Amino acid sequence: MNLFTRLAGLLAVTASCSAVAAPLLVEGFDDITTLAAKGWRFDNRSSPPGGTSWFQGNPAFFPAAAGPADSYIAANFNNAAFGGAIDNWLYTPALLLVNGETLNFSLRLLGEGALDRVEVYLDSGAGYSLLAGYESATDTGWQDLALQVNGLAAPANGRFAFRYVADDTSLNGNYIGIDTISVSAIPEPATIALMCLGALALGRWPRSRPRARRNWLAALGLSSLAVAAHAGDHGLMQFPHVTVVAQPAASTPVAPGGFMAYKDPLTGQLTRPDPEQAALLRAAARANAPLARQAPPQLARPQHGGVSLMLEERQARYATARKNTDGGIDHRCQPRSGERQ
Repeated sequence: MNLFTRLAGLLAVTASCSAVAAPLLVEGFDDITTLAAKGWRFDNRSSPPGGTSWFQGNPAFFPAAAGPADSYIAANFNNAAFGGAIDNWLYTPALLLVNGETLNFSLRLLGEGALDRVEVYLDSGAGYSLLAGYESATDTGWQDLALQVNGLAAPANGRFAFRYVADDTSLNGNYIGIDTISVSAIPEPATIALMCLGALALGRWPRSRPRARRNWLAALGLSSLAVAAHAGDHGLMQFPHVTVVAQPAASTPVAPGGFMAYKDPLTGQLTRPDPEQAALLRAAARANAPLARQAPPQLARPQHGGVSLMLEERQARYATARKNTDGGIDHRCQPRSGERQ
């Protein structure tokens, strides 16, 4: 591989990784007086309006989810006059949005007997559509939430909006906080292709070994898939055109009878099985064993009456005890065939 090829590969991988890693938006609300210059908008439509709108978080109510104690944005029941209706909006900067991108944020509703509600909207140019609503009359604590962009016919310039709402501040509305808003981008197909080309340029393509070529192709396919995938709800990975659901964990197999031993075929010694041997033993125990034809037990009718059955050793179980010369008791048990002691 010559120097030019190696440099081209490095540049391609670097460019693609930078494009993948850069989120569309990150805001930690360290100082909300800087938000307007970044494209954020505030709109308090409460009726009648009160003495507050959005303001810097107050650690006296609760500290921020991350960073300095006051580094979040807050609103409270004073957004509207007493008995009025709160309708207070917070808008993100305008973003170029596509399906699959994710809005991440932390939310806390204080409640304390008064119902707090926050709604999240997306404006993609055709009006605002409700993505989710969260309400509680008790303290929720900080919750890390994620909402995904879906249903767009094409990439669109749009904004996300957070709406604090309460219908009667004499009964509802207390205090809410929002922290660490980010919008995660997904890579474009051209970016994925660029990264794969960079990886090819960095590597030495094996010409004479078909198996090695297959391994290269598999690795590049997995790399592209990993770039296109992103974390969805509940930590599940989501892939384009693939639906992923949670698979319940299977119960851990238990050795039959609670004890398992492996007989070495060479030495004949019983040993504790390693994980591979244990798996083979469990599989054998679960397999359907063929039914063996057994002779029926002999039926006897003694002269004094009654019925008795003559049982074989496999059907009999007995125990004996013997007193030793030292006064101790030697106990022996004869199990049924197939039982484990």
